[in-house]
Amino acid sequence: MPRKSPQDGGDRSDDEQSRQTEILLQERKPPGLVRQESRNGNDRAADAGTPVKHPTSYIETLIHHVKANTGAGFFAMGEAIKNSGLILGPALLAVLSTVCVFAQHQLMHASAVAAERLRLPVHPDFAATTQYSFEAGPGAFPRWAVTARKAVNACLVLTQLGFCTVYFVFIASNMKQVLDQYIVAIDVHIYMALCLAPILLECSVRTLKYLVPVSVVSNVFMYSGVLVTLYICSRDGFPELSERTLAAEWSRLPLFFGTALYCFEAIAMTMPLRNEMRHPEDFSRPLGVLNVSSAFITAQIAVIGCVSYAKYGEDIRALIPLNFEQTDILCQVVVVVICVGILLSYPIQAYVPVEILWPHVERRFRPLKHPVAAELAFRSGLVLFTFLLAESIPRLGLFISLMGSVSSTLLALIFPPLLDWACRWRRGLPVWRHLANAATLAVGVLGCGWGSYVALNDIIVAFGNVTVA
Repeated sequence: MPRKSPQDGGDRSDDEQSRQTEILLQERKPPGLVRQESRNGNDRAADAGTPVKHPTSYIETLIHHVKANTGAGFFAMGEAIKNSGLILGPALLAVLSTVCVFAQHQLMHASAVAAERLRLPVHPDFAATTQYSFEAGPGAFPRWAVTARKAVNACLVLTQLGFCTVYFVFIASNMKQVLDQYIVAIDVHIYMALCLAPILLECSVRTLKYLVPVSVVSNVFMYSGVLVTLYICSRDGFPELSERTLAAEWSRLPLFFGTALYCFEAIAMTMPLRNEMRHPEDFSRPLGVLNVSSAFITAQIAVIGCVSYAKYGEDIRALIPLNFEQTDILCQVVVVVICVGILLSYPIQAYVPVEILWPHVERRFRPLKHPVAAELAFRSGLVLFTFLLAESIPRLGLFISLMGSVSSTLLALIFPPLLDWACRWRRGLPVWRHLANAATLAVGVLGCGWGSYVALNDIIVAFGNVTVA
């Protein structure tokens, strides 16, 4: 039936008008919030009072958070301690860990303020929180709100897909080093291709709840590798500590900063993990997931870094297993175990890029006839994209280091204090809060500048055989 004009008394019904208004509001929401609402929709778990169909428990979330912070960076901490010193290194690790955890608490507080102010059904994700906080901020903040949201999403995607791409290179190169001793030498690119099938399979899991077993197995392998690594380093005793550097020169600290920050780079998972919990407040309380997991991670990377540097000194290599006797069966087992652990880490790192990019695809091609099949195809496409990057770009790690120095530092240390200033300015901030925000921002800017300089210098040396003046 044709719709009557307003003059004929045929205005659209209230129901139709409310539907149109809802659609308009949905279009204006940042993708992060739209994704959460569209996925969870009517799937609320009535017994838990949470907008998640399959909420995770405290322990399950703790496992995911530990997994998100556990990777190849653990086995680079020996070189990080070499670049800082046996005494200065652990002290700086504690400071950097505290700053990173404080920044994640700032993000969660800004998200809670935005949800309360706008009466949102869930706490918005990192990018949406950035936009909402900037819109409510003073001065020039509102003008940069949309740009800041896009920048956060870009940094999240670049950082996480960078990790995923490096995993292909890391696993393939280490497996080749071990297996070439037993079988005919195979090109490293073939080993990368062999990783493709298991990664595609594990990335077909669409919810964090069902990824818990994968994270558990991955943690078992990774920590088995850590324990055996500590045993190998200590089984023949240590040289005199007087032969080791206790506090390195300041010029070497940027190299320490980059490696250490890599180990604490889990801010991308903060809001997804929190929002998937049965009791989200358990994530940020004093003995919550964030504080407990971060303290555990800090202690163990300090131990593995100090033990390996005390053993090998200035001869420590980029990854600790590279210092082991390559014909030793136990050392070969460590390498294989670490590679399996890294292989199983891929889906948790790919979770955030999917959460950011898939809603854009979904809106572009809706209505989708088979949404689950479409999402699985999209996930497979992302895996293939990282695989092709790993296969095609020479010295990929150097470019990942450069992107990480910029995007990881922006996410972990620069955006959080800006969000804190923006969302708290109406109520006023105490002096200590201004000082804490300024200190966090200063560490981030310094780390970003130093890290970018070192990464650019490495790229120029590798490809042009010249150094930066």
